[in-house]
Amino acid sequence: MRRIIFSIALLFAVTFATAQEAYYDAIRMARETAEDTSKPLEERKIARFKQIALEYLGTQSYKLTPDSAASVLDYQALALYKFINAFTYQLTIANKKSRQGVIDTFKQASLNHPRFNDPNKEYVLAYITNEGYLTKFSLDTDWVMAYEEIERKYSSN
Repeated sequence: MRRIIFSIALLFAVTFATAQEAYYDAIRMARETAEDTSKPLEERKIARFKQIALEYLGTQSYKLTPDSAASVLDYQALALYKFINAFTYQLTIANKKSRQGVIDTFKQASLNHPRFNDPNKEYVLAYITNEGYLTKFSLDTDWVMAYEEIERKYSSN
């Protein structure tokens, strides 16, 4: 329950940030949570994923479209937070048998929507291929599109 409240508060904090600040605030909040040893390990791992995914998104965006990267990053950052919040919520309400189905659904939504088509699969799929991570998502994801897929799937249930 505490995680859900924290996730919702975090979502609202990111949602109400001004345009350019959303991306940088999202990274800052993720980093702070990831480094806070008083937080549960799983919460810190999820926060580290957010931080790395956002930093990857920023690096790739600036490489490919330096002039328009800033405006796109804010939408992507908000969508990433919504995606992760939906993921943690669905895991919270899932019974033990259906947890793997939730993980697989979110993983597939991430894989279905590559943003950069990065050929470095070892890096972008590191969270999927390495054990010990709950966030089995690709770093190379269009988070807006992935979240829209999840929203459609779970709003119809």
